[in-house]
Amino acid sequence: MNKEKRSKNNYEIIESCTIGNTELVIGHNPNAVNPYVCWYCKGGTDYFWGYYTNELSDARDKLSERYKTECGMPYNQPPKKQKSRDDRER
Repeated sequence: MNKEKRSKNNYEIIESCTIGNTELVIGHNPNAVNPYVCWYCKGGTDYFWGYYTNELSDARDKLSERYKTECGMPYNQPPKKQKSRDDRER
């Protein structure tokens, strides 16, 4: 499978994960003062809330922290199954 490379502001997206409708990405630009960034991303092109750092491990830690936060958000929870009338009358 050949995925097209994505980039933003000369940062190549090197890692990503998705929870619900939220995507988290890590970008790398070896020529930047802070060569790694962790962003939120919507629609594959709208990057925001960047956390810039010198170390890939720091960017991964931030991605993990944000992922855990997003897991607890109500909008990322599966819809609750409604009880049927029979279940409610028991």
